[in-house]
Amino acid sequence: MEQDSKKVSFLKRIKWSIFNPENYDFFAVEKMKKAIAYFTKIVLIFALVTSIGITYKFTTIDFRSMPELQEIVTEETIEYIESIPRAEINAIFYFISATYLFIVYYVIIAVDVLLLSLLGYITSRIAKVALKYSAIANISIYALTLPVILNAIYIVVNSFTGFEIKYFQIMYNAVAYIYLVTAILMIKSEMIKQAAELAKLEEEQKRIREELARQEEEKKQKEEQKRKEREEEKQKKEQEKEKTNKNKKKEKKESEESPEGSMAAKKLDKTCKNEN
Repeated sequence: MEQDSKKVSFLKRIKWSIFNPENYDFFAVEKMKKAIAYFTKIVLIFALVTSIGITYKFTTIDFRSMPELQEIVTEETIEYIESIPRAEINAIFYFISATYLFIVYYVIIAVDVLLLSLLGYITSRIAKVALKYSAIANISIYALTLPVILNAIYIVVNSFTGFEIKYFQIMYNAVAYIYLVTAILMIKSEMIKQAAELAKLEEEQKRIREELARQEEEKKQKEEQKRKEREEEKQKKEQEKEKTNKNKKKEKKESEESPEGSMAAKKLDKTCKNEN
């Protein structure tokens, strides 16, 4: 699809990544820096959202009920912590946890992109789709959009309710791979369609060239035919002229050979001399 990458907003990219896998060919031909910028924003959103759930869990902690904490810090330290407004502590904790999660999950999701792109590269070769590794890496980043969003929602829900899903990580990877394979197959279908259109266009161009060549040949034949007709007409006129001259010479000769013709010729000569 043809569209300026500068006009595709971040939210539109999320929408395409989840609901429009047919647009993955657009992501495949983009520069890698565009995909990395998108990847960074997605991980940042993931860190900010998941930190909400982790901070909520932190707010439910009673420092005095934690024997591990009492072994590390003194009673005075715990009293000092409790003297600080809880909202301020929660804000600091949220900022620290968001920063920590961004760094950690940036690395984790980057590894997921690497593994997914390797699987995608193998799949593309099996499907006989000639894609560069950079294109597959771009697609892999966008294919992880929905799994990352689902993972963020799951962490928040788990933090608030304790709800757990077994084998969530398997589902996480499976969803990403399904998106990747779907994108590769759609790109293959589009390439086949373009190849068919190109073959049709080449066939049409060939037909046009043949038609032009035929018309040019017909034009040459007509010009040659006209030239021959002109030559024949010219030859015919020359022959008629030559025949006429021969007849005149013959008539003149015959008239000169006869007595009447001789006298007439002499009179004609005399008349011509007198006139002169």
